[in-house]
Amino acid sequence: MKKRLLVFSVDALVREDVDKLMALPNFGAVMKDSCQITHVRTVYPTVTYPVHASIVTGCYPNRHGIVSNFEFTTADKEQNWLWDHWHVRVEDLFTIAKRSGYSTGAVFWPVTGNHPDVDYLLNEYWMPCAGDTLESSFRRAGSSEEVIKIALKHEDLLPESHHKTGRTNFMVQPYVDNFLIACACDIIEQFAPEVMFVHDGIMDGTRHKYGVFNSETDKGIEFVDKQFGLLMDALKRAGVYEETNIVVMSDHGQMDTKRIMKPNVYLRDHGFITTDEYGNVVDWKAFCFSDAMSDLVYLKNPSDADTYEAVHRLLKEMAQEGIYGFNEVLTTAEIDAREHLSGDFSFVLESDGYTSFSDDCMRPAIKPFDVTDYRFGRATHGYNPDLGPQPVFNAIGPDFRRQVVIDRRPIVDVAPTFAKLLGLEMPYCQGAAIEQFLLGAG
Repeated sequence: MKKRLLVFSVDALVREDVDKLMALPNFGAVMKDSCQITHVRTVYPTVTYPVHASIVTGCYPNRHGIVSNFEFTTADKEQNWLWDHWHVRVEDLFTIAKRSGYSTGAVFWPVTGNHPDVDYLLNEYWMPCAGDTLESSFRRAGSSEEVIKIALKHEDLLPESHHKTGRTNFMVQPYVDNFLIACACDIIEQFAPEVMFVHDGIMDGTRHKYGVFNSETDKGIEFVDKQFGLLMDALKRAGVYEETNIVVMSDHGQMDTKRIMKPNVYLRDHGFITTDEYGNVVDWKAFCFSDAMSDLVYLKNPSDADTYEAVHRLLKEMAQEGIYGFNEVLTTAEIDAREHLSGDFSFVLESDGYTSFSDDCMRPAIKPFDVTDYRFGRATHGYNPDLGPQPVFNAIGPDFRRQVVIDRRPIVDVAPTFAKLLGLEMPYCQGAAIEQFLLGAG
């Protein structure tokens, strides 16, 4: 007999938020007896797209291949978001579930664009091309006609200037959160996918704008409770509430930032980057690619031993100086051994704990805060997974035990747990199922 699973990922939700959610009417009523992981150890770098790829593959970035929210570029990143599923190098839970006869849905789940095994797909995607509309964007991202119809039904929840004129980015909160939850509820009510994943960014956006803990994040928690209640109501209207296993989890926490530094300014000073008068890169030997509170350092020619040694030596000297925003320089081999992170970069820079990084190559070396970009807000992420408030996992339903509490598990254990619950095998996983949570397991 097939099982049912609804996963609600609330970006940047942390333990302290769940304690508050338990006192609110929707989350508290449903989740009071849930099993939970109080501190989920996420993957490095602690940014949304690598982590969400890990949640559905059970793999670290060194295996699934997503090491940033963006594909590498020395130019504007906004056209380089890793929207499409083909970037993921291993099979995910959607593919394995679909192959076994499950119906699948995903709303604003990162890196699912044009996913052939998601029946009801509304990818995390926005209008990247001039003249785009809601319909043209989501059609390009692989939404079916029935899902596009649902999106257009709720188009008026978005700011008019965004959905009517085809502006580049309609990701304005709370409008986009209301939109995606309304779409998710309609998909549940109309089609009741047996495996359904929903990703929401209200807490992430609020923390970037205002900081980690404040009155605005308290309002965000109340908003999440309302969203959760809407999803529960949709399950009830679809007649599948009692048989659905419900998970609320998050991908990473955040830490408050005090400044935004530009390491590429110093690479430019030392001749590793050449720019035009406007700061555009015209040539480069080394480039720091920001993952917010960490940096991936790429070499144009990684086999150039002289450049490798010169860049490594410069970065180590800067780290030892203690004034440039990072206190560790790790080689690809070192970060892979420590955090299962690898790729075609050569080094990783780890924040000093209060500095985020910009890709900009031009002075001044400190960039002002900019809440329109997650890397430059009052709080952000990307740092060592052991730092800061920690992400969470709460689950309840017919196949979960009640009130089982585990202090700490790696986030790669989530996908194999879902797979075991659904009766599926995930042979590529680097994680292991959390047997203590599952009825009939262990």
